[in-house]
Amino acid sequence: MPNELKISDMLKDFGISPILRGYRYIIYSVEEMLKDQSLMYAITKRLYPLVAKQFDTTKSRVERAIRHAIEAGWEKGNMETQARLFGYTVDANRGNPSNGEFICTLADWLVLTEGRADNGNER
Repeated sequence: MPNELKISDMLKDFGISPILRGYRYIIYSVEEMLKDQSLMYAITKRLYPLVAKQFDTTKSRVERAIRHAIEAGWEKGNMETQARLFGYTVDANRGNPSNGEFICTLADWLVLTEGRADNGNER
């Protein structure tokens, strides 16, 4: 899966460790969002339950694991990568992006850099 490898490389560049549960949840979330962009507008109502079902857990655990992974990565990740992808969209007082901002930005970046991140399939 080329998208999974690209997402994985991006997460590692952000400093998000593959040993964190949120790492797998983020990869799956971005892949699902690439398949169905309407998930962008229903992170808590549709995306988290979808991920929870896939990994046999609860949506609150999914949300928490993703938040933890982003927070951990934001602290020790590559600042150039963070600035390149998020620029001025992240509030300096708050720090790291929200789960939804992070997932949507990764999905958008893949679509923009690859032309069609879903390998040309119609959406």
